[in-house]
Amino acid sequence: MNSAPTYDGKPPVGYIPGKGRGATGFTTRSDVGSAVDGSKDGEEGQFDGKEDDEADKIYAAVDERLAGRHKKRRIEREEKEGAQAGAEGKISDQFKDLKQKLSAVSEEEWAALPDVGDRSLKFKQKRQQDVFTPLVDTMLADAAKRIGGGETTTSISGDQTSEVGGDLTSIVGGLASARNKVISMTLSSISDNVGGQTVVDPKGYMTQLNTQKISSAAEIGDIKKARLLLKSVRDTNPKHGPGWIASARVEEFANEAVKARALIRQGCEACPGSEDVWLEAVRLSGSSDLGKSICAEGIEKIPNSVKLYLKAADLEVGPKQKKVVLRKAIEAIPNSVKLWKSAIELENQEDARVMLSRAVECVPQSVEMWLALARLETYANARKVLNSARKALPSEVLIWITASRLEEGQNNDEMVDKIIAKSVTALGAGEAAIVKREQWLKEAESCEEGGGVVTARAIVKHAIGLGVEDADRLRTWGGDADSSIANGKVEVARAIYLHMLEAFKTKKSLWLRAVELEKKFGTKETLEERLKGGVGACPKAEVLWLMYAKEKWVGGDVDGAREVLTEAFEKNPNSEAVWLAGAKLELENGETDRARVLLERAREKVNGPKVWMKSALLERECGKAEPAIKLLEEGVKRFPKFEKFYMMGGQIWAQKGVAGVGNARKWFQKGLVASENKSVVLWILAARLEEGGGGAGSSKARSLLELGRLKNRANEELWLESIRLEKRCENEAASGNLMAQGLQECTNSGLLWAEVIYNAPRVEKKGKSMQAIKNCNDDPHVVISVADLFVSERKYDKARKWFLRATILKPEFGDTWVRWYKFEKEMAGGGGEEGDRCKEILAKCAVVEPKYGELWTAVSKDMKYFRKGVGEKLKICAAGGS
Repeated sequence: MNSAPTYDGKPPVGYIPGKGRGATGFTTRSDVGSAVDGSKDGEEGQFDGKEDDEADKIYAAVDERLAGRHKKRRIEREEKEGAQAGAEGKISDQFKDLKQKLSAVSEEEWAALPDVGDRSLKFKQKRQQDVFTPLVDTMLADAAKRIGGGETTTSISGDQTSEVGGDLTSIVGGLASARNKVISMTLSSISDNVGGQTVVDPKGYMTQLNTQKISSAAEIGDIKKARLLLKSVRDTNPKHGPGWIASARVEEFANEAVKARALIRQGCEACPGSEDVWLEAVRLSGSSDLGKSICAEGIEKIPNSVKLYLKAADLEVGPKQKKVVLRKAIEAIPNSVKLWKSAIELENQEDARVMLSRAVECVPQSVEMWLALARLETYANARKVLNSARKALPSEVLIWITASRLEEGQNNDEMVDKIIAKSVTALGAGEAAIVKREQWLKEAESCEEGGGVVTARAIVKHAIGLGVEDADRLRTWGGDADSSIANGKVEVARAIYLHMLEAFKTKKSLWLRAVELEKKFGTKETLEERLKGGVGACPKAEVLWLMYAKEKWVGGDVDGAREVLTEAFEKNPNSEAVWLAGAKLELENGETDRARVLLERAREKVNGPKVWMKSALLERECGKAEPAIKLLEEGVKRFPKFEKFYMMGGQIWAQKGVAGVGNARKWFQKGLVASENKSVVLWILAARLEEGGGGAGSSKARSLLELGRLKNRANEELWLESIRLEKRCENEAASGNLMAQGLQECTNSGLLWAEVIYNAPRVEKKGKSMQAIKNCNDDPHVVISVADLFVSERKYDKARKWFLRATILKPEFGDTWVRWYKFEKEMAGGGGEEGDRCKEILAKCAVVEPKYGELWTAVSKDMKYFRKGVGEKLKICAAGGS
């Protein structure tokens, strides 16, 4: 067994402490100087050298190994590249044999070699563009044949010459491209191969030229090119009038008036049958006398030219000379409506009537002439004229309608009906009808617009049913009435409703629509007439009876209203609404005893919850709390689920002060139990009772509201009441927390967002308003809060728009009318002054009769103002309820 080596106290040669674990050797002062032996340094140097040599060998071996790994692949690649290079050789090697042959070239052969020139594409194109050679006419014609596939001719029709405008603009515009495409593009822009005719349109080109001025050499060059092109057109087809016109206008544009006249004169000689050429010659003549002579010459060539006659008349100075020319024209062309109209316009009424008599003989197809003659004749003669017109033009609806209007002017309503009935029959029905149902209704609207109401009604009566199936009548006619109302034609709509009511007499909804039309657009008489007809046709329609009685009452006819309600009682003895309306009528007119008697009879006959409630309300208004409580108790026994009994009972006891708090609490609690804790109003009333000092104060009220929110999730009214309770208790932090929670639960609550806007600091109001509008844009609470914001910023016009918008969104929301009226009252100066806007608001509010709203109900439900009218209540609300 070998013994362990002994440690002699000396480290091995080259030993560095800690080197194995990554330490690096270092030298200290103790390692140098006399304390270090030189032999040791030599030994260490030898040791380091041996390590370097060994490392070099290792690296060399590694490099050799790596090189050998890819040696075979490298050798193959080098051999392949060498073989390819040998096959192709260098460029100099490829021409080596040819270079050797150059030594045999003589001096004469070297001198005969051509010089190298610049043959690049850009110089070739430049030389081509610099040269422009006009083409001969035969070449143009051949090219036109190749492009259009037909022969070229040189004529143009009368209809085409009237619109020779747009194509010539493209003539000049296409010249640049025509240079490179050898005339084919040019011909496609100036010619229209239709039936072998080359049609040129110079007017459009000249219109463009008239807006320009020659100011450069380039433009002058364009004029020269245009002249050259148009010369080719003229030479190709000298009988083509538009070519001459275009040539003359080019010269006119170039300020060469003499050349222009000369060219157009040549055109007149070459195209004597072209109306437009003669008119152009007149225009370029420069004087009326020369123009007259040209017109005369043109008329000789074209004796049936209406335009030349009218131009000749225009050139005359006085009306007498114009009449002479036009009468000669009529003699030459007696069937021209234009000439007759121009001539008749210059005559007085009597002479015009005579000329119209002759005109309708010459041009019997002209409706205008017949109608104009009928307007100038007496009633008897006009009837004869229109009868003749109907024979000449039996399918012309205007003649029939004019005849009807003529009879209407004489108050012959019966004859109007006969004429329209005959016209509808004569013009047919169904798909083969000459005049369709829709056109008849448009004619009826036109008659109403012109004052022919009787004719309009007759048209509706006889034409409304054309082509309409029985099953579609109500829907189709209702749509026709709505369309007429939208167009502002109330009489036509009224006639349609009357016709519908004859066909559907017992349709209550139809009577209501007709009544609504009269309320908006009719008179008091027409409204009462429609209501009377409605209750007669639908005696069981309670709403019609109530509306009829109300109109009588509003109009000041109280006795008439009583008569209507009495008749309504007979027709509807068990109608709760009719009995209550009768009681309200008596109550509003101070007849308390009569109202009480009516309600007693109603409780016996109807026995409905509203009858008992109104009975208790009557006693409460009269200051008789005990009878009111007894009526409510009896009502609760009969209708235990009717929550308004409990509200009224609690409010009556609460008005008695501390002594009545206990009973009021009992009524509210009973109501909550009966409604299964779903009555939000009862929760709020109970909380306000406790907050008012009837119990534990605000803490009890807070508990009730919290319980109410638990029973009625996401109810904005309970959240708002809780928020306001904390504000009244000056607990702003709790109020803010409740508001945040409420908005989370009721994100789209306009009631809460409006409260946010009102309570926000001034600098934050606009931002809060934007958030509110984003969440509930159409909520009236938000809309009126934004309107109030505009008022505070003195943007009064915007405020009015937002108030108006709120009234349109929900007219029965009373708070909008209150805030708007208050704003306009302040703008009018306050005090007792009322501007026109205030009066308008009062009138509109009275028509709407608001039903709800926090500010509104605070006054409208108060017994002190129970008998006040809508306008008075609105003023009280705007004044703060005082």
